[in-house]
Amino acid sequence: MNNANGNNSKPLNRNANHSAQGVSVRKGNVPARKPVDRNQMQRPAQKPVQRPVQKQVQKPGQRPVQKHPVNAAPKAAPVKPQRPVQKRPVQKTPVKKVPNQPAQNIRKPVQKQPAKRAVKPVPQKTVKVDQTKLFKGLVIAVAVILVVLLGVGGYSFFKDETGLINREVTIEAGTQRPDLNMFLSGEPTFPQLVSTNLNFDEVNINLPQTISFNIKMYGRNFACKLIIQDSIPPVGQGIPQKLFAAQELPDAASCITGIEDITDVAVTWKDIPDYSAGGNFIAVAMLTDGCGNETPVNVPLEVTRDDNAPDIVGALDIEAYIGDSISYRDGVIVTDDYDENPVLTIDTTNVNINEPGTYEVIYTAKDISGNEKAVSINLTISEKPEGYIEPEVVYDVARDILDEITEPGMTEEEVALQIIWWCRYNIRFILRTYSNSWTEAAYNAYVYGTGNCYSTVYAVKVLLDVAGIENMIIERYPYQTATHFWNYVKINGQWYHCDATWREGYDSYFFMYTTDELLNFWQGGWNGFQFAQEKYPESATESVQYRIDYKNHTMKEP
Repeated sequence: MNNANGNNSKPLNRNANHSAQGVSVRKGNVPARKPVDRNQMQRPAQKPVQRPVQKQVQKPGQRPVQKHPVNAAPKAAPVKPQRPVQKRPVQKTPVKKVPNQPAQNIRKPVQKQPAKRAVKPVPQKTVKVDQTKLFKGLVIAVAVILVVLLGVGGYSFFKDETGLINREVTIEAGTQRPDLNMFLSGEPTFPQLVSTNLNFDEVNINLPQTISFNIKMYGRNFACKLIIQDSIPPVGQGIPQKLFAAQELPDAASCITGIEDITDVAVTWKDIPDYSAGGNFIAVAMLTDGCGNETPVNVPLEVTRDDNAPDIVGALDIEAYIGDSISYRDGVIVTDDYDENPVLTIDTTNVNINEPGTYEVIYTAKDISGNEKAVSINLTISEKPEGYIEPEVVYDVARDILDEITEPGMTEEEVALQIIWWCRYNIRFILRTYSNSWTEAAYNAYVYGTGNCYSTVYAVKVLLDVAGIENMIIERYPYQTATHFWNYVKINGQWYHCDATWREGYDSYFFMYTTDELLNFWQGGWNGFQFAQEKYPESATESVQYRIDYKNHTMKEP
């Protein structure tokens, strides 16, 4: 197909005497052509406007002429005579109307164009390159490449750096203090750009819990968790237990020591053997902490089968007056071979303290194994005699005396020594007295300074009562001609014999004697201190006589 501009087709050799249609051109045959203003013609960009070619009727015997589009260029190469060309079908090109062009001009015969000269090859123009633009382009290209490379490298760097973050860390409660480094598997390139919103110093590491927080790295937040767990069971040691066959096991917690755990620990019995026959056994206690961790602990048991009943001592007959307050427990002591605290009950249901008479009072002691022992005494109730002195009066007098003979800061043994000494040298012995009651006997001893062993023993007892020192009265038993009384005093946790009554031919007194020392005291060939030992608690066995200065009534340092 021929190019519309004709630059790529071979120039035709046309006859100067022929028109483009092949008709001979003679003077006068060419109609006058109205000049065309080319500035008024509008052509589409880069498309030459083709004028419509008037269709010519071929005459007989005339050579067919190939129709070519007219080149709108102002200068055309001269047309050389063409060789006969084979007739080709003419391609019809759509015709566009030219604005402001009269319609009748479209069909006017084509005016004679000056012959076109042969087109010489156009020499190739050398393009001058702008070095500045080229440099800028190179810079931009390099910048783009660098941006791409930096983007790829930055993404890889960011991915590697954030990959150092451990999203979840678990620690054992109470073992270590957590910090930010626990959540980083390596050292970040820019550690100053890594931070967290959790203050690790304020975390209670002893409390099992899960804490959610954020780690901020290079401007991005990452959700993390700190899990504090307690997977370590508690520890403890069993305390060996001594008990009786009839006794229940104490609370499990009291049988375990050295319990260690970060949470509260509950202690319960898991396995209790049958120890009713007595012997050695192992009970198992279970330690359970706040997180459910458990530890069994063995508790050794030494079980005694107790078949012995407690002993009751100091339960003596009582004399009282109508209206007196009666202290049934005064001087009564219960002991047992195994049970340190046997229970004492006193049955006074048969007593009528408002009626004179003799009544039975029953004391019953029971140990932890269920063994029991009972003893009874006689309580004699009488009418108050004429001139009866109430016990409160006697005790008031005793308080005044005690204040005179003692000083603050004295020991128990020093106070007792002053009481025995005062009564020995301030109560003059007379064989017969006319007191009708113990209160009158003690009162006369205090106020009048006279009395026998009965008066003296009660004078000592009331002073010891006021001083808060436990005591009881022992009566000579058996006796042949006369009875005798002396005081049994508990000093420094042990029982000692004390006697402040004047004794013929013996210018001294007895203080803190053991039973053996008292029974081995002989004067004038006789002793006179026999008594029913089974009714009283056992005395101390170690002598303290070397510490007593009887003359100056003082105690030496041990």
